[in-house]
Amino acid sequence: MASTKEIKQKIKSTGNIKKITKTMEMVSVSKMRRAVDKTLASRAYARFALDLLVNLSKNKDVSHPLMEKGKTDKELLVVVASSKGLCGGYHTNLFKALNIYLKKEESRGIDLKAITIGKYGEKICKKAGVPTFASFTTFSEASSMEQIKELSDLVSKEYVEGGYKSAKILYTQFLKSTSYKPVLRELFPISPESVKNIIETEEEKVSVKEDESFVDYKFEPDIETILENILPGLVDVVVYQALSEAFASEHSARMFAMKNAGDNATTILNKLMLSYNHARQDGITRELSEIVAGAEALSSN
Repeated sequence: MASTKEIKQKIKSTGNIKKITKTMEMVSVSKMRRAVDKTLASRAYARFALDLLVNLSKNKDVSHPLMEKGKTDKELLVVVASSKGLCGGYHTNLFKALNIYLKKEESRGIDLKAITIGKYGEKICKKAGVPTFASFTTFSEASSMEQIKELSDLVSKEYVEGGYKSAKILYTQFLKSTSYKPVLRELFPISPESVKNIIETEEEKVSVKEDESFVDYKFEPDIETILENILPGLVDVVVYQALSEAFASEHSARMFAMKNAGDNATTILNKLMLSYNHARQDGITRELSEIVAGAEALSSN
């Protein structure tokens, strides 16, 4: 059995860990609330932006490079992860989702290139063997649409100039404070099929249905001018919403990871206190025995 001094040191270190995890849990709760509020506030707008994109793609007279497939077998993938760890199985779930996608695409001989969000996005792609050519590590739940526009502009430009067959985004969809799930959704070419995986929760059904009637838009001054102005903005909204969902999911995962770590620390502390009390009792009993034995030896002399 360990000495009381060693046990006290373990109790102290475990107590410090418990304080740290509790603090991190409270920080994650605060960040998660802000991220969730931001996500829910923009979700309806993102839905209508997608409705508009889908309706435009149904119009045979509408033509734009973002609505057309490239002639190569290349695919562009945006992987949205975090720059921080200690968030439970958040990144593991993303890695598993990426592996499932890669196994499906392996038979088709797709040449895949990735843009990563967060330091762990780079690690996930490296581990999966996916080459990356751009990385963003400064985005957070506080990032504005103007800041994220740099990412959406890069994706749009790369898709058009690189002749990609499609562009997809892998992120975590926020369902509620206790659950989230990895989602792989097609960004380009813009079509009804590209929004099949749009957010759909029990509280709010926002998926676009294929049987919805087409809205006949009237374009002024002309289709080309309108598309050049509105498409980049609509793409910005879609990418912004995906990142907002991911950040809300990340903080939710970290909050529960820190809560579980704190609960485990409490369990360990209780066991250490029990061991400490047993060791202390054994020490007292041993000292009393030595004193009694010493007294009997003196009296016998």
